[in-house]
Amino acid sequence: MDYEECLCKNGYAFIPGTWYEKIHMQNSSTNENSEDGIKHILHQYGELTPDPYSPGSRLRAYAQCRINGSGDLFFGHFEPYLQTKAYNPDTGGIIRSYPLISNEVLENELFQLLVTDDIRFVRKYSEIGDPVEAIIGIHLFRYFATSSAPAFSSPVWLHKDDEDVVFIHLLSLSDNAMGGDNIIATDGRHIERVMRLEEPLDTFVVNHAKLHAVTPIWCKEINGQESHCTRDIILVTFQKRK
Repeated sequence: MDYEECLCKNGYAFIPGTWYEKIHMQNSSTNENSEDGIKHILHQYGELTPDPYSPGSRLRAYAQCRINGSGDLFFGHFEPYLQTKAYNPDTGGIIRSYPLISNEVLENELFQLLVTDDIRFVRKYSEIGDPVEAIIGIHLFRYFATSSAPAFSSPVWLHKDDEDVVFIHLLSLSDNAMGGDNIIATDGRHIERVMRLEEPLDTFVVNHAKLHAVTPIWCKEINGQESHCTRDIILVTFQKRK
């Protein structure tokens, strides 16, 4: 069963990071391997700013993507970013404005490969129509937790997103991080699977058929001293226009 079929059948799919490493190796126009590409992207994560709209110790940046007839990608803030309160009671119902993802990331070959392959995936998945017509959103997230304060998502509980298809690409997870597990559920009483993205580029994709959540991340003190950990992801979303 391929990943697109898995999403159709189960409402979610796990794509191992090795899938993207192979694609990058086959299509790279430079000598940069995926590990180097991840390092270059993560260098920009140090410039991310705290989310002013919700707690949880998350740093973030945002862009939208448009595609022309030739398949070229264009990034920017093209229209307001808004989630509904029906899907996000915490920060839904308001227009949120986040810093634009830096050109160093937007022009990165590995970053563009991830977005391009997500577009290919959604086109083959076919359940929401041509991705050219969809609203494509891209979020950079850094969860920053300490031994005295966890980092967590918003909403932190089981939920569905406004967006019809959501990809979570892991870039990096600290060795000392606890939590950060993806939960998939049929309803609030039946947990179907717990999935942990651990290796670089490991990816979780989900549609509207299932509830999902990610557990808060935490880290222990080291030799009685305060410590910290991070979970760095790229979130790519596709939403049908009403």
